[in-house]
Amino acid sequence: MQPNLKLSFWQNAIGDVYNFSLEERIFNTMCIFAFFAMAVEAPYNYVVNLKALAWLCCVCMLFILALYYGSRVKRKSSLCIMFFCLACNIAFIFCYFYNSGILGPNILLFALSFFIIITIIPKQQYVFWVPLNLLVVLAVLVVELYWPHLAPNLYLNNAVRTIDFGVTYIVATTLIFFSISYMRKNYDHERSSVEERNRAIEVQNEEILFQKQELEYLNREKDRLLSIVAHDVRMPLSSIQGYLELLNAVGLEEGEKSFIEEQLLEITRDTSEMLMNLLSWSRTQLMGTNVQLKSLDVNEALKNWLKIEKSIADKKGIRLNVLTAGQLNLMADHDMLHLVIRNLVSNALKFTPAGGEIIVSTRYRDNEGMIIISDNGIGISDDKQENLFHLNASATYGTNNEKGIGLGLLLCKEFTEQQQGKIWFESKEDKGTVFYVSFKLGAV
Repeated sequence: MQPNLKLSFWQNAIGDVYNFSLEERIFNTMCIFAFFAMAVEAPYNYVVNLKALAWLCCVCMLFILALYYGSRVKRKSSLCIMFFCLACNIAFIFCYFYNSGILGPNILLFALSFFIIITIIPKQQYVFWVPLNLLVVLAVLVVELYWPHLAPNLYLNNAVRTIDFGVTYIVATTLIFFSISYMRKNYDHERSSVEERNRAIEVQNEEILFQKQELEYLNREKDRLLSIVAHDVRMPLSSIQGYLELLNAVGLEEGEKSFIEEQLLEITRDTSEMLMNLLSWSRTQLMGTNVQLKSLDVNEALKNWLKIEKSIADKKGIRLNVLTAGQLNLMADHDMLHLVIRNLVSNALKFTPAGGEIIVSTRYRDNEGMIIISDNGIGISDDKQENLFHLNASATYGTNNEKGIGLGLLLCKEFTEQQQGKIWFESKEDKGTVFYVSFKLGAV
């Protein structure tokens, strides 16, 4: 039988740790050990001509079986323990006077009875059972002292007496050994369980502390972000208001009107982009996202998505080229991928000076498809690369003083990963930046 099967059998015999108390399991264990001890004592006593003790052992075996059934099956352990303690005292009193009194191993049996009783009874009952055991031992000794004929010496010779002591000692020490071993095993189990629970609590506390610190950090960054957004919304609105008042109050040349209109359009576009990113980020933080992955023709989508960016690039004097590698279908969410590409291209436009070039290309790589946005702009400094996809809430400025707060790149990372994709970049200061976005291939 394998160890786990043995353990399962033993747990079924004495009761599992989740439904049975320690006292119940110890009592059930004692019943099993006591039954086999009686099974050994019965034939031995019969052989040495102690037939009354042999029959008493048989009666005790039946009595122990009844107590085990009442405790293990009927779950009346308290009542069974009480009957067991009473029966132990009565049985050992009979053994004392029947089996040679002080000349026999009876005091050893009383000591065994005392050990068994204090092992199985609840601690609050010590005040009754411990004095009772001591009184019983003193009483039988006093009775034998004054009426020695009540405990006659039944041993035929010293050899029989020695063998009886030896067998009784072996039975007693065996019961004590198994009882203490089981209690130590349960103690070790309980201790390891407590240690495991303590370790789990410590880990949970560390996780809670980490989450609390992360939450505090995010709250601080959120406050900084909102303060920057409030400032950046107020400033462009003031500029728009000033330009409109200027258009309405002063007669301007057509060239001046065109310049002001372009400025209004650029301010409105930048503010609208910032607010859209803020709203998208807020929605994901509050309600999560509903990702709908479908096979998407990326090349066709890029042509539609980059029309506005192409117009912005032309006005800034930047070449924006789209290079596709045949038909490419990716498993992606249309709206989320649109936001990712628009933010990446918009960033490239901000940080690429006039005369520069931005290339949006597609490529196959193993079982994935990639979208690559590269530029030859001002690049990203080494100290900013590490936290590029984090919420830093720090303002950055493009080549024409276009202001950004880094929220777009955070959204790019979150939205890409929610679509089971990957995003990374390579950048060298004053030489440009390349962003890579990869997704699983979709069906054609």
